[in-house]
Amino acid sequence: MNQTKLRTALPEDEDFIVNLEKICFPEQRQSSRKSIRNSIKSKNQIVLVAKRNDTLAGCAILFIYKHSLRIYSIAVHPDFQKNGIGKFLLNQITKTAQEKGFEKITLEVETKNERLVKWYQKFSFEKTEFLKDYYGNDETAFRMEKKLFCRYDSSEEAGNIIVIDNIKKYDFNFPGIKFISARDYLSLKLFRNSEKFNVLNLCSNYKAHSMGYYVSLISSARNHRVIPSVMTVKDISNISIAQTLFEEIKDTFDEKLKSLKEQYFEITVILGKTPEKKYQDLAKKLFSIFEIPFFHIVFKKKECWKIKKVSLLNIDNALNDYPDLFKDALSDYFEKKRYRKTRLKNYKYDLAILVNPDEKTPPSCEKALNNFKNAAEKTGFYTEFITKTDYRRLCEFDALFIRETTAIENHTYQIARHAYTEGLVVIDDPWSILLCSNKVYLSERLDRAGINQPRSWLLTKRMLHTSIVESLPFPIVLKLPESSFSLGVFKVTSVEELKARLSSLLMKSDLVIAQEYLETEYDWRIGVLDNQPLFACKYFMAHGHWQIYNWELKEDPDFAGMSEAVPINQVPSKILKAAVKSSSLIGNGLYGVDIKEIKGSPVIIEINDNPNIDSGIEDQLLGEELYLRIMNSFFNRIEKERKNPNFLL
Repeated sequence: MNQTKLRTALPEDEDFIVNLEKICFPEQRQSSRKSIRNSIKSKNQIVLVAKRNDTLAGCAILFIYKHSLRIYSIAVHPDFQKNGIGKFLLNQITKTAQEKGFEKITLEVETKNERLVKWYQKFSFEKTEFLKDYYGNDETAFRMEKKLFCRYDSSEEAGNIIVIDNIKKYDFNFPGIKFISARDYLSLKLFRNSEKFNVLNLCSNYKAHSMGYYVSLISSARNHRVIPSVMTVKDISNISIAQTLFEEIKDTFDEKLKSLKEQYFEITVILGKTPEKKYQDLAKKLFSIFEIPFFHIVFKKKECWKIKKVSLLNIDNALNDYPDLFKDALSDYFEKKRYRKTRLKNYKYDLAILVNPDEKTPPSCEKALNNFKNAAEKTGFYTEFITKTDYRRLCEFDALFIRETTAIENHTYQIARHAYTEGLVVIDDPWSILLCSNKVYLSERLDRAGINQPRSWLLTKRMLHTSIVESLPFPIVLKLPESSFSLGVFKVTSVEELKARLSSLLMKSDLVIAQEYLETEYDWRIGVLDNQPLFACKYFMAHGHWQIYNWELKEDPDFAGMSEAVPINQVPSKILKAAVKSSSLIGNGLYGVDIKEIKGSPVIIEINDNPNIDSGIEDQLLGEELYLRIMNSFFNRIEKERKNPNFLL
């Protein structure tokens, strides 16, 4: 009995495939041995071999795209032609494509090969494009396409799915949204083999080992974007944890409810909406931190509002008690940017860019942020701007780029730390934030490495009234150990002024750094990435001030000095070497090294883990290339990490 079997190609099949190419295709269309070897190894290609009675008989090389599977080549050995091997291969390719959730299969075929064109048409392939000179001069081709009809539509909108216990119980009609039974979601290969779905789990029960519990659990394992997650359900069920999460938005609550005289406040949230319109903004914020479809919260006020009770509601509660609100909320839910993002490109990884919309002087302006996003998408990232309220969604991403001002004491460090432990590639990484923010560490590290920096003294309370203070050279600069971007930095010109300022600073820190004052017209800022110079700028001092930023004139046009971008090849080599050497003491991330040039020699002033990159300033010379280099660094780091994972235990 003749048996035909199909399997994925192995390295030992290389010789067979090379010989098959030579037999079946003209020389100019044959894949090289190296190309075939790479195809077998590649994660973006599938190489299948067919066997008839344990003898290799045919081969197909497939290219994987986001929404389609492309047949690059398909060939059957002459000894096995007219035995149904080609049909078997094509049917198996179709089955594979359907199971993996592809929308279509594409291929190219020579126009003059009418017999082959008709053969593909028998399998529902249609001509979609005429390709002039595709194989060479006057060698034209047709692009052919076979649409796949899955049980559920695989269009972009069909990526939005709602999972419920019993699909027959409800009669919903929402364009672009598919309602799936929990059983189908858990069992069908379409959902098992694709990562493109956004899942709203509206099962009636999320308790451990219930159907709703397993929908959320399996969604996370499939890398689907799911609400609610198993962790979210557990957290909101614990009042102390829920209260901790609520702390992020309690100031908004206190302000909104300050005129409320009652001791208790209750609110029902239906997918971020509430029946009482005046509390709509509160419902939206609660939904953003808890991410539970339907819930009711009771607050009690003592000195401030505290969560007293949280009740999870189910789809029947929402439909029966708030039918109109439910429909509006559900329609709006999938209109959110993160769910409506066109992902027709073959994005390989997901990038989160952390921003703070309320920050007045962020490290990147809005235009620069959009430049980062565009560059990321060109590099192969699905990109989303997030804020601190998205803390719990970090596991959805492969990388995190922090573009709000970092500090060891605020959420940026906590988010960086959490992202790193989740296995994300992070810039700024937590250790860079930690080390760059501490001027004592930097001073000691630079000193031990023999890198030139201003003369420094560590001052404590005991030194306040000693001869050490009186012997310091004036003017002198005082710095809090944890300060950045000239904040917490002061110039004093006399012993009296020093003692007064020092008394104030020592109330905030047990240690203050004193550094000699070096006057220059401008500071060099060298951007360093992967231990290589990225950009160079001259930052001139603010008008009438001794620093680049005059924080006392924050709202004034003269708040910051002028800047001038300088080509890397025109920067003195000593400056570049000092920037790279000093930043390498911290790590290999993205840094901004501030340097004063004194008599032709570099003096390191500061190493910033979160350097400014603004449109028209740092990118003045490189333009788009600057953003692409940073995104390529992210991409390469992820690729390297996938090959050599480094998990923090």
